[in-house]
Amino acid sequence: MAETPYGNSMFQIVNFTAGQETPERRYRHCSLQLHQKNKALKECEFRRRRIEIDIAELYEELEENKLSYSKFKIERLNIDIEEKKYNLECEEKIIKDCLFEAKVYENILKDLPTFTREEFEASEYKYWEKRLVNDAKREIISTGTVGVGTISSLENIGVDITRNKDNKLAISGKESVMNLLKGKR
Repeated sequence: MAETPYGNSMFQIVNFTAGQETPERRYRHCSLQLHQKNKALKECEFRRRRIEIDIAELYEELEENKLSYSKFKIERLNIDIEEKKYNLECEEKIIKDCLFEAKVYENILKDLPTFTREEFEASEYKYWEKRLVNDAKREIISTGTVGVGTISSLENIGVDITRNKDNKLAISGKESVMNLLKGKR
């Protein structure tokens, strides 16, 4: 169990990371994931420090009151200590996996340029265009038509999908989108 990842595998992160349509989106996604991992690690650190204080307090309470507490009270305190130690042990695997994932995201980010907010915003049309066109292609391949959600989203970026007089899909709008749908890059 110790070597089986509880989080995402490196293969999963590298090959199925959201936002692969544009480097800006990939950068954003990896940055967000890295932020989440670092936040989780920091929260874990705080939680562990509190548990360590709890354990120290329980030991102190046990030591100070071992003559006045009943054997049941002492057993309960020992169980509380054991449980808190167990909780600390259980987190070690999660911490290890989280550090591994964070390193993978850091490595991906090293290979990407950094982007300003303006550059990111400027790339959004390209991202949505690619994403929606790829969705439309997959829907056509799997169902023979484009779903209402994809059609609505394409309309939001200025692309209309209708049917012509022969009941075939007709696309009008941005030239780049139409070329992508036809397989041209």
